[in-house]
Amino acid sequence: MEERILEVNNIWTSFFTHVGEVKALRGISFHVDKGEALGIVGESGSGKSVTSLSIMDLLVDTGKVVKGEIYFKGKDLTTFSERRMQGVRGNEIAMIFQDPMTSLNPVYTIGNQIEEAILKHRKMSKADAKKLAVRMLDLVGIPSPEDRLNQYPHEFSGGMRQRAMIAMSLSCEPDLLIADEPTTALDVTIQAQILELLKELKDKMNTSIILITHDLGVVADMSDKVEVMYAGQILEEGLADEIFYETMHPYTQQLLASVPRLDMDKSQSLHAIQGSPPDLYIPPKGCPFYERCDRAMKICDMKMPPEHWHTDTHFSRCWLNHPMAKQETR
Repeated sequence: MEERILEVNNIWTSFFTHVGEVKALRGISFHVDKGEALGIVGESGSGKSVTSLSIMDLLVDTGKVVKGEIYFKGKDLTTFSERRMQGVRGNEIAMIFQDPMTSLNPVYTIGNQIEEAILKHRKMSKADAKKLAVRMLDLVGIPSPEDRLNQYPHEFSGGMRQRAMIAMSLSCEPDLLIADEPTTALDVTIQAQILELLKELKDKMNTSIILITHDLGVVADMSDKVEVMYAGQILEEGLADEIFYETMHPYTQQLLASVPRLDMDKSQSLHAIQGSPPDLYIPPKGCPFYERCDRAMKICDMKMPPEHWHTDTHFSRCWLNHPMAKQETR
């Protein structure tokens, strides 16, 4: 049996604003095993990044995990104090953010920032921390790491800044790495290099990875398992092959249909999902995709469908897949 690193159990996360409560996550559950890569996909605003920030306890002041448990190596992170979480962040769970230019401090050298992370969590001298920083920059493919250590973020290209962030994230050998849109704003060639680097590091260090992205191609290339999120809920989960080749939820089907394909006719327009996601100030009682689904039934508007398991690893939440469902459209 695989070692369970992370188990998210029925998490509800809300943002309390002057207008009201925004229920950003509504009862999501999933797990990550040792050495496993989990992809989380969905449209902007579906709750992907909020999921990662809930795990890391990095929500803004108005945000709060109001219900549920987040077990990391058997301990519930929602019960941890801020001081105790500081010992977890960057050490046992590391995160790569979307934009390395805003994540790196522009007035400190790359070496200062990597060494600071090392010295905070590992007992070693400054000289040893510097040697480790050089080794990490070399590991992620940055040439002349000794010289680069003394340079500032603005002296690095976008791809090199992202590599430096990865070096910093892995310097304490975390058990779990969360990558939130790690290839955003990078050109296609650099994207491929960063993803190849993450795969190599996963294999070498047996690090578990949560990859958050809207790019289904990235997920297909990188992930062992995939969660499809919409309006703060998981609508489908399965192994990567099950999600891409045995798709069961209409939302996942439409997401896949919106991806450009090499075999498409030039005259053929790209598919677009009509409508807009629901307002999470007043979340729908039923399936959140009801208003945009061309196969919706009356019950879809009244009650959220339960998880229907197609295999031991693949489930969807859609009334069309319920054994008692009538194949009727509204």
